[in-house]
Amino acid sequence: MVPSDLTADTLFDGELVLFQEKRGYRFSIDSVLLAHFAEMTGAVSLLDLGCGCGVMPLVLARRHPGLVRVVGVELQAALAHLAEKNRVENGLTDRLTILHTDMRHCTQPYEGGPFDRVVSNPPYTPLGRGRLNPRDQKAIARHEVALSLSELLDAARLNLSPTGMFSMVYPAERLEEVMATASRKKFHPGRLRMVHSHAGAPPKRLLLSLSICPISHHILPPLVVHEPHGPFTDEVDKMFKK
Repeated sequence: MVPSDLTADTLFDGELVLFQEKRGYRFSIDSVLLAHFAEMTGAVSLLDLGCGCGVMPLVLARRHPGLVRVVGVELQAALAHLAEKNRVENGLTDRLTILHTDMRHCTQPYEGGPFDRVVSNPPYTPLGRGRLNPRDQKAIARHEVALSLSELLDAARLNLSPTGMFSMVYPAERLEEVMATASRKKFHPGRLRMVHSHAGAPPKRLLLSLSICPISHHILPPLVVHEPHGPFTDEVDKMFKK
C-alpha cells in the first residue's frame, strides 16, 4: 500500500517502481536524459552525486548489469530515505548503496571508490535568478543553495578514477561557465550534446562528459525532446521504456 504522502510511479513498463513525495521534489526528465547519455561500457562502479529519490542509480543499475557497485549520495534526509526505500523495493540492495551526506565535506573517495563513472543532475539555478521555492526541499534540489558548480566538480574529481568519466546535465546557457570551471579543475571535455524542447528552439540543457585524462571531444547531434504537437520524440519516448 502506498502511503498517503507518496506516489508510486513506474518506469520501463512497470519494471521499476519509484516512490516520490506528492508535494516535495520530484525527479525531472533531466535525470532520464542523463542516464541514457552517460556511457557505461566497461564500467563496474558508479557514483551519483545528488541522487534525490534514486532515479538515476535505479535506471543505470537496471540498464547496465555490469555495474556491480552503485552509490548514491544525497544531502536531504527525506530524499535519502526515499532513495533507500526505492533500492529495497526494486531489489537492488546487493548492488546499490545510499549515503545521506554532504558532498561538500567529502575529503576522500566514498566507499567503493574511486569510481569508473560519476554522474550528477545537480541544482543549477543560480541564487538571485528565478523564483526561490518556499519549500526548502525543492529549493535545495533546484537552486545553488547548498552546492555550487565548483563544489560539484571538486567532489566529482575526487571520486573519479584516473580513466573514469563524469557526466552531468546543466542549463545550456551556462555552457561557457561550465567549460571554464571544468578547465580550472583540470577536466578534459569529452562528449557534448545540446537538448532542445522542440526542433528549431534554442537549447535548454546540455549533456556533458568530462575526464581527468585527455580524450577526444565530440559534439553530438542535438537531442529534441518534443514533437511539434507535444508528445515526446521517438528517441526520448524509448528512454522511458528501456
